[in-house]
Amino acid sequence: MEFRSTTLADAHDLSHAVPGWEQAYRQITPGRFEGTLFQANGPGFQFYCEATNRRVAQTGVSPTGLWSIGVPLYAPMHGTFQGQAVDGYAIMALGEREEFQLYTPESMHYVVVSLPAGIMEELVGITAGDAAVRQLRKHVLPVSGESVAVLRAGLARYFEAGESNPAGLVEPSVTQFFQDEVVSLMLGLLDSAADATRDFTHSTYSDIVRRCERLVHDQADRPLTVLDLCRRLRCCRRTLQTSFHRVANVTPVEYLRSIRLNAVRQLLRSTASAELLIGDAAARWGFTHLSCFAREYRELFGELPSQTPRKC
Repeated sequence: MEFRSTTLADAHDLSHAVPGWEQAYRQITPGRFEGTLFQANGPGFQFYCEATNRRVAQTGVSPTGLWSIGVPLYAPMHGTFQGQAVDGYAIMALGEREEFQLYTPESMHYVVVSLPAGIMEELVGITAGDAAVRQLRKHVLPVSGESVAVLRAGLARYFEAGESNPAGLVEPSVTQFFQDEVVSLMLGLLDSAADATRDFTHSTYSDIVRRCERLVHDQADRPLTVLDLCRRLRCCRRTLQTSFHRVANVTPVEYLRSIRLNAVRQLLRSTASAELLIGDAAARWGFTHLSCFAREYRELFGELPSQTPRKC
């Protein structure tokens, strides 16, 4: 089993740090990004503990052949997963090759375990019964803070051991015990899982945000206004405002601007200075006033566009 600990200063880089996950992270609140990742990967097993200090919109597809469950570790979560509100501690579940969307709070610290789908279903059935298997397919299952505290204490031993003696974790007997203990601790959360019903109202809000994102990407060269979106989606401004507040806890203007700013940032980071000028990259995403663009860019990422590392 391979153990790895990483610290990253860009949300996009963090999104590519976990093998098997096809995903993209977009930073949506201003300030320098800090992300940490501890992961353990072995045959038919994946575990990672991820922390971020800014609100992040995560989208992608879960790994092939694996069923994944995750939970906030150090603080209750107030965000959105699969169109459902997560307000407190909850298990978040994904089947294999399942598309997902996660909108995190400003500070997020969570753990995820992935196992072969058949094994996960069997273990959940044995541990908590067939009803728990059906509950996991609903994606969001509230759990108690007390059960998460048990998980947190159990994992703390391994985090401390990894920092003090990383070589000791690679011993075969230790790695197998680590895998079994982590899976047992995570499945233990199901004992406190409450019956969850789908929040159709929140799902509607989440769908509005997704449709807005699609419109922005389809018309990258022309910034859409809130009024444009209201007309296209045939909804009132208040509904649009509520949708973005409930799903991502930011205004529509802030969120849509963050999509375009993140796209420019990735253009800059993936091209050389001689290949693409900053002004041209900004123009591709509808930023025509360079001084305003530079100010908004610095507010979101904590640096000027000229300070963003470019491809050599």
